[in-house]
Amino acid sequence: MNEKKKHQPPMTIDEQVENLRSLGLIINDEEYAKKILNDVSYFRLIKAYSLGFKPKNGHYNNGVTFERIVKLYLFNANFRHITFAEIEKIEVNVRCRIANYFAETYGVLG
Repeated sequence: MNEKKKHQPPMTIDEQVENLRSLGLIINDEEYAKKILNDVSYFRLIKAYSLGFKPKNGHYNNGVTFERIVKLYLFNANFRHITFAEIEKIEVNVRCRIANYFAETYGVLG
């Protein structure tokens, strides 16, 4: 029994907004929501950042707003930029120390 998973049909931005409203998400500024959904995408924003705001295949908890989900997305994006910049410094430092160790221990071609 090899059943294929059924995928949701594609939705326009307007349909995405209406779908979110039908699930109980509060959208205070529809034009802002449309801009964000067009720039970020429904699946990147809503599927990833709605976790904890609604049960799987359920309605949003009372009081959850689109803007709150966007704030969480933006916080995560900024946090990632800060974190990755610091991780890069550590990576460069560790590679340099390893390269120096091998060069001193085994020679330049070591």
